[in-house]
Amino acid sequence: MDPYSGRLQPSSEAILDMKNLRSPISFLLLVTFVGCGGPEYETKYYQAVSMDKRDTASLKLLVSDKNFYGDYQINYNGHEKDHGTISGHVKGDTLIGKFNYLSRDNVKSTEPIALLKDNEKLRLGTGKIGTYLGLRVYKFGSISFNDSLFQFYPLSGQDKSMTKNMDK
Repeated sequence: MDPYSGRLQPSSEAILDMKNLRSPISFLLLVTFVGCGGPEYETKYYQAVSMDKRDTASLKLLVSDKNFYGDYQINYNGHEKDHGTISGHVKGDTLIGKFNYLSRDNVKSTEPIALLKDNEKLRLGTGKIGTYLGLRVYKFGSISFNDSLFQFYPLSGQDKSMTKNMDK
């Protein structure tokens, strides 16, 4: 019994047994968590050319059932580019998230992004942008894929060399 608190204290033998017991339990928990792993992501590469054939875009996308992230680069008329990362959530056939990038004017920006799965292609969405809780988002119901600036086509194994600078 502890003379100050009046509580019963475990003996030194009980403390040693608890420490030994904690180690195997910790090990089993660690193995369990590592074994479960997270979602499986599939890596895909895409290339797009704008309707007027002056601008191009490259996309390296890692997609799971619920989330996505990757690298996105837009080349304007072969001279200037916006490049950065995208991330977000998969909702049915639509990928909705944000594009964090360094613009062609050397300004860091964050914009919403929406991509629609259309068989093997992805179509870039457009819409009215507003602010919600300090974040730039598409206004409800304003996303459209009809006048898409870019339609992304998947790249085959040999074509992936076009996006090799995105793997760094």
